[in-house]
Amino acid sequence: MKLYLGILCSLAALWATDDPPQARIRQAAAKAVAVVQNSQKTWFAKQSCYSCHQQVLPALAFREARRHGIPLDEKAAHADAASAFGFYSNLDRAVQYTHIIDPALDDGWGLLAAGAAGLKPNLVTAVYARHLAERQEPDGHWETGDERPPQSYSPFTATALAVAAIQQFGHETRKADTQARVARARAWLLARAPRNTEERVFQIFGLCVSGDQTIAPKLAAELKATQHPDGGWNSRSGLPSDAYSTAEALWALHDEAGLPTSDTAFRRGIDFLLRTQAADGTWHVHSRLRPPAPVSPPYFETGHPYGHDQFISAMAESWAVIALAQMLPEVDYQRPSLPEAEPRNLAPWAETLVFGSASDVDRLLKSGFDPASATKPGGTTALMLAAPEVAKMKLLLDHGAKADARSNNRYSALLVAANYPGAGAAINLLLDRGATPRLPKGQGAPLFNAHPVVLAAFAGNADAIARLHKAGDRLDDRINLLGMFPATPLLLLATWHRTDSVRALLDAGAPVDQPDDDGITPLGWAAIANRVETARLLIQRGADVNHVDKKGMTPLLYAASIDFGDGAMIDLLSRSGANPSARTKDGLTALDLARKYQHTALLAGLEAARK
Repeated sequence: MKLYLGILCSLAALWATDDPPQARIRQAAAKAVAVVQNSQKTWFAKQSCYSCHQQVLPALAFREARRHGIPLDEKAAHADAASAFGFYSNLDRAVQYTHIIDPALDDGWGLLAAGAAGLKPNLVTAVYARHLAERQEPDGHWETGDERPPQSYSPFTATALAVAAIQQFGHETRKADTQARVARARAWLLARAPRNTEERVFQIFGLCVSGDQTIAPKLAAELKATQHPDGGWNSRSGLPSDAYSTAEALWALHDEAGLPTSDTAFRRGIDFLLRTQAADGTWHVHSRLRPPAPVSPPYFETGHPYGHDQFISAMAESWAVIALAQMLPEVDYQRPSLPEAEPRNLAPWAETLVFGSASDVDRLLKSGFDPASATKPGGTTALMLAAPEVAKMKLLLDHGAKADARSNNRYSALLVAANYPGAGAAINLLLDRGATPRLPKGQGAPLFNAHPVVLAAFAGNADAIARLHKAGDRLDDRINLLGMFPATPLLLLATWHRTDSVRALLDAGAPVDQPDDDGITPLGWAAIANRVETARLLIQRGADVNHVDKKGMTPLLYAASIDFGDGAMIDLLSRSGANPSARTKDGLTALDLARKYQHTALLAGLEAARK
């Protein structure tokens, strides 16, 4: 109680001397912006893809900095945004969806961040919005295969981002479809109980952006109730307050739920951020993804301090800028543009094939359109543009389009169709008309070694896997996601809730324990990502619950290292024969790891397993 009263007294003194302390807030935010921009300088010299920590959240933070007069290097901000989001100019990449990684989080964050950096909706962004929309699950939510709490793991986050992105960037012809998807997402968000700060924050955001603000006061009150005596919020029960969770909570409370910045809880949160910022402008937030569990991309030095913790700390700084900016008045500012991401010289018929009706395509063909056309020599074919809509594809095929026509990067309509959930009929049509899952030996492979089985499995087209395999596709070949992350279909799905696809792959003969380059099996990855149902299925099919990978880890050791706030994975592995005495290369058991990292939710299950 004395500590609590002392915090309140210091807070009252702070606001009494300067209400609000705008100079101090502006200085703190400006220092954080400078740190983030410094960490961006060498990113694209070392990585080819954008990231949430170095590009996405900074783009959103820079937008708030502009709105509230917080200084930033505009030239550097524009250069980074152009490098990060310039691919939105490329219709071929969008339609072929060659750079698939995690549709809800990747496309959701990417579209919203590019919009904050100046990108306006166009045909290319509409294609990405369609991909994203089609990934909605039947119950209304969106999934993610990421396993990096607190920022990248939750269906609350994935669903909220998807709802925001498809509304902002969806094509006009899909307006009714978008509204229906938003309604289903709203129902899902209302029916679920969030477990931690990230999920409470994005439940509020998702409901507000879906048009339902009636429940915002109730949800805001519940979020406020989890504030700690020090003024901050934590990322899960049992952990101390941190800048990432505190700043995102403040954003949701004010910017989404409408809590005034004069509210005591809000000001206590701002005071926490000001008190805990380091002299260099950073906040140190500890990663919850513990080595030696792999992370993508692998950690490397960006000029930001804190080593293994630098990426989550950089995200905290962006969130802090967003939260602090809310205490400052808005100013007139120059809205940025991003011409590097604007598509140019689009074929006039491309939009008709992608978003037009079958009648529109029929009229196009009757006007003399060549069904063998492509966006450019060696580009995306008309059949690819029409996929996965069967009626439009049939029209093109009936008028002479080749089912297996390939672009310069060896992509085909079969690969495009396989990327869409519910595309079994389109896949069957193409196979019936002569499409081949694999090119003949010596003719190369599609970009990143994409193949229909892995894309179909990833999209949830479990019913297509057996036929694709029978037609010549392989179950153990690796797609090289973004050119950096090789994974077989089973390894890719191990971190997703895709049990139907996993079952279909195993039924077709996929090896249950095929490891990746680190020796981690699908069960190991399911443990890392806390995919309990996937792990249960793999164990039922004979997965080795005590497999030791090249890092010296077993599935149980991974499950004890990464705490998602529940012990279901620990219980499953223990009941399935996992050895509680297995040790890491440092000699630590699973119980030792849980104690070391203060994973209180896991201790009971691990202690019981030791008895």
